[in-house]
Amino acid sequence: MKKIVMMAATCGALMAAVPVGTMKQSAELGYIGSTGNSESQSLNAAYKNDYQYDEKTDMHLKADILYGEKSGVTSDERYRLFFNVNHYYSGDLFTYGEASALRNTFEGYNQQYNLGAGLGYNIFKDEKQFLKGKAGLQYRRSNYTSQPHDNFYYLKGGLDYLYNFSKTNKFTATWDLLDNLKRIKDYETVINLGLTMLIVDQLSFKMGFEIKYDNVPPAGKKKTDTTTTAGIVYSF
Repeated sequence: MKKIVMMAATCGALMAAVPVGTMKQSAELGYIGSTGNSESQSLNAAYKNDYQYDEKTDMHLKADILYGEKSGVTSDERYRLFFNVNHYYSGDLFTYGEASALRNTFEGYNQQYNLGAGLGYNIFKDEKQFLKGKAGLQYRRSNYTSQPHDNFYYLKGGLDYLYNFSKTNKFTATWDLLDNLKRIKDYETVINLGLTMLIVDQLSFKMGFEIKYDNVPPAGKKKTDTTTTAGIVYSF
């Protein structure tokens, strides 16, 4: 119960931190199942804020928490925060900057921090769908649970795709790839798939699937982790 209260309080604090303006927000609460370094069925909470600063600049904040227990023992626990800013120029070219933080001791991280920047381009966009790509440089500091911390620079590439089945139902897919500039075998790739369907008014049902592959994971950890989510989303 304490964990659930903490989830709600964290989402509320994030809402209060976002400046007033033209924005879309959503809060999610649901179920998540994981495989890999943790095997459990957990509760998750998430908050998302999309803020249009002006005609050429948009900002995005995402945070999520998951927690699970088996026989009174914590079996899964993860905290993530991600923020990015996109600024568009003439046409479909844009620059981006991003920052993120992670805590997941089951994957071997007491803390992980990322800072990145780069270029992006809208490959195509119409009323039903869009696809954009991005590439840049990312700095990462990892504080591990069972080995000395490290600091590396990575090349980052990715694709974001959205398809609107209708005004109320949509499919999203993202793919990100990181490759260490000093050790090419040290790479990580993450794929996220999501399906959102409106139930009534501001309530939607959302299903998601994430697969993360880390070719050089922290000592003693598995290379592949997956999470499957299902929950209710309130948009406002």
